[in-house]
This record gives sequence, structure tokens and C-alpha cells, in this order.
Amino acid sequence: MPTPKDKQNPESIKYKRFEFSSGNETIHGMSNYVVQTQEAQTFGFYADTGQGKSKTGGPGTGKAVLYTPGSSTEVLGEGLKVRNAGDVVQLPAKIIKCKRGDTIIECENGDVTIRGRNINIEAVGGGQDGVININGNRIIDVNAPDIRLQGEKITSKATKDLSMISEGFTEMKSAFTLIASQADEDFGVMAKTLQEATSIIKPKVGEATKAIEKKLEKKFSEIDTDSLDQVGDALEGIANEAGEVFGNIFPGFGGGG
Repeated sequence: MPTPKDKQNPESIKYKRFEFSSGNETIHGMSNYVVQTQEAQTFGFYADTGQGKSKTGGPGTGKAVLYTPGSSTEVLGEGLKVRNAGDVVQLPAKIIKCKRGDTIIECENGDVTIRGRNINIEAVGGGQDGVININGNRIIDVNAPDIRLQGEKITSKATKDLSMISEGFTEMKSAFTLIASQADEDFGVMAKTLQEATSIIKPKVGEATKAIEKKLEKKFSEIDTDSLDQVGDALEGIANEAGEVFGNIFPGFGGGG
């Protein structure tokens, strides 16, 4: 057995169903105090290993480790008062406070459920911090009678489909609205189809659209100029007759006496 780092002898006291030990080297560091039961349940305090230690010194990084092959349960706060609905003044029954470092809750083969009258999640860091990340490998489902998103900038991006469905009234307001389709940029087949169907050519400043020019030239070539002259003469005759009729009804109008 290796000699403990503090150069003192290991100690052990054994009873029928549990034992106490101290001064043993473990994966957590040298044990200062460990109690272990006959069913391998352990609770121990371990010496500073220097892992993650502050460069300015401090109280050290001694560990406390609890292990049990079954469930661990805490029942707290039974003597605290019952609060009325809407009372949001904090009344702690359990506090987990990390002066430094992170808090990790991990279930390797199970679910994590957080249940309470109200649930508050806050990221209070500044600068590069103050971020809340929620990742789901399959679905993130948010369900409530009233869901609100507020922020200076809100971005929704779908790499495949985006559906917005309202079975009631839909209201959208904005100072400026820009709606653009990237089909021409992202889908080669669609781009060719659109080009053949519309033949839209982006004009330069001061020039007419070439597609419009082509269509106008074709329409003008189909016009029968002789027919236009006949239509013009007919319209002129109708105008003269109408003038005479109104002149007879209203003296002084048109050619009537």
C-alpha cells in the first residue's frame, strides 16, 4: 500500500455492516474520511488534488463524494409556510450554490424532470456570457395557452420546411417588410424553369427590359395599320353624330342649332 501524501499511517475501523477508513489513495484523491457499507454504499471526503485549483490559493479543492447503487432521496421544507397564488417572494427549502465552477446534472440512461409551481431560468452573465442553449436531437416541444417571445432581434431559420398555422386571427406588423425567395439561387432545375417561363432579363439603369421590348415589337408587328385607319374614321363619325344629338338637346353644344 502506498504511503499517504501527508506521511501519516492509514486508519481503518471495521464493524459488522460498515467501516470507516482514512489515508487511502483513491481515484478521488487521498481519503480523509470514508464510510462504506456492506452493500458498497460510500460517503467520503477526499484531500486536495490540485485539479482546477485557483492560482491565487484559497481553501483548496477537497472533494465530497456520495455513491449508492440505488436511489438517493431528500425530503425538505415540510415546516415552511404555504404560499398563496401569485406570491413570488423566494422561500428556499434547498440551496445549491457554486461559488466557482459549473453545475452538471447528467442521466446516462434516464430522463430529467424539473417540476414546480413556477420555473425560472436565468443567464445573468455579461459580455460574451448570458447565453441559454437548448438542444434536442429530435423534437423540442413548447406548449402553453400563451407563448411570448420578446427580444431586440429574433431569428427563425429552417433548413428544410417552415410552417406557420393559425386557426384564428393572424396579425403581423413591421416597420419594413422584405420577403424573398431563394429558389432561383438554391435549385438549379427551378432556376432554368423560371428563366424559360418568364424570360426576365434584369435591365441596366436607363434601359428598357429586353423581354418587354421583344413582346412590344411582336405585338406591333401583328397590328394591321389599314384596320386602324378604318377604326379611326368610324370613331370620328360616331363622335360627330353624338355632338349633333347633344347640340339639338342643348343649344350651343356641338353643331346643333
